[in-house]
Amino acid sequence: MSTFNRGRTRPASLALAAVAVLMPAFLPAATAHAAPASVRQAAPRAAAHPSVAAATKRLGITMQAQQNSNWCWAASGNTIASWFGRDYSQNQFCDAAFGRPQGSACGNRQATLDEVRNALGWMGINPGEYVRGYLRYATVRKEIDAGHPVETRVEWSSGGGHMHVLYGYDASGGQVYWGDPWPSNSRYNWADYDYYVDNASFTWTHSLYGIGA
Repeated sequence: MSTFNRGRTRPASLALAAVAVLMPAFLPAATAHAAPASVRQAAPRAAAHPSVAAATKRLGITMQAQQNSNWCWAASGNTIASWFGRDYSQNQFCDAAFGRPQGSACGNRQATLDEVRNALGWMGINPGEYVRGYLRYATVRKEIDAGHPVETRVEWSSGGGHMHVLYGYDASGGQVYWGDPWPSNSRYNWADYDYYVDNASFTWTHSLYGIGA
C-alpha cells in the first residue's frame, strides 16, 4: 500500500459539489464490493497521527475487521453499533439488515447504506440520514463533536466499492480519521480531508450520518 499524498488538492470543479444532497426514496443502490487485489495494495496505509491539538477529536471506536469479503458494510456498521453499546456479531448485523431470522447464516452479501440503516434501527439506534455524496468538513466535525461516527461508501477508481467509518478530525491541519475493515489494511488511518473526498484510489460517494442522534 502506498503512503498518503497529504498535500494533494481536489480539482476546483469537484469543490462545487461539496454539499451532500439528501437522497429521495428512489436512491440508486450503491453496494459495497470486495476491493480488487490491485486496489487493496494501492489503498492508503496508516501513518503516525498528527500531534493532538485543541482542534482535534477522535472517538474511541474499536474498528472491526470484516469477516467475509463483502462485509465491509457490516463490519463498519457493527463497529458503530458497538460504539453505541450494542454487542452483536457481524452475522447478526447482516440478518437484521435484510430482515432475516436471527441465527441464520446470512451469507456473504453485498449491501447499501440503506441496509445498514435497517440493522441500526433493529438494534434500537437512530439510523441517521443516508445521503448521496460526501459531507462538508464542517458537517464531519459537527458529527464527531456530537459523538456520532459516520459510515461512508467509497468508489474504487478501478470499479466496485468499500465502506469506512469516519471517527475523528484534526481541524488544525484539515485532516480526517477513518477506520478500514479490510483485514489486510491498516485499521486506523488519517489523511487530508480533500484527499479522502477524492484521490487516485477512491472517491467518497455516499454517507450515513446523524447516527444515534
